[in-house]
Amino acid sequence: MGAVAAGWAVGRLAVPPTRLIVQAAAFAAIGMAPDLDLLVGRHRSETHSIGAAVLVATAVALTRWPLAATRGRVWLAVCAAWATHVLFDALGEDTGPPAGVMAFWPLSTEFVKLEWDLFLPVRRSWWEPGFVMRTVTAVARELLILLPVLALVAWWRRPRSQGFS
Repeated sequence: MGAVAAGWAVGRLAVPPTRLIVQAAAFAAIGMAPDLDLLVGRHRSETHSIGAAVLVATAVALTRWPLAATRGRVWLAVCAAWATHVLFDALGEDTGPPAGVMAFWPLSTEFVKLEWDLFLPVRRSWWEPGFVMRTVTAVARELLILLPVLALVAWWRRPRSQGFS
């Protein structure tokens, strides 16, 4: 939701509604993509950085994904959508070392952890007691925080008529 809100804030909502759904799905996928690093055992490392956001945004803008009106807006929207993941993980409770994310890669390999634990950790150990309740609680908290933000951005960026009524 944060990635969709960030993408819409920068790139504006698509018209017609069918294109809006594709645009929202693309921003959501971009926002989740940093976690693909789980597949190679480097979670919260290079993909969780502003450097990765810049690289991905550049690739997407060069290939002309139809997410915004201009290549510059596409670049900004994709960079913002990716960066939300970096920010939210830095604001999340961390359950394993090293704490935080490698937010400023390639300029730094230091891990950054912000002091506020705004988001609860998502554990992948489905076999442990309490897994379902912890996951539902984490998702509910994210919805309470991000749904109003998404709604506000959607309202702010909605298409408006050109004339007076």
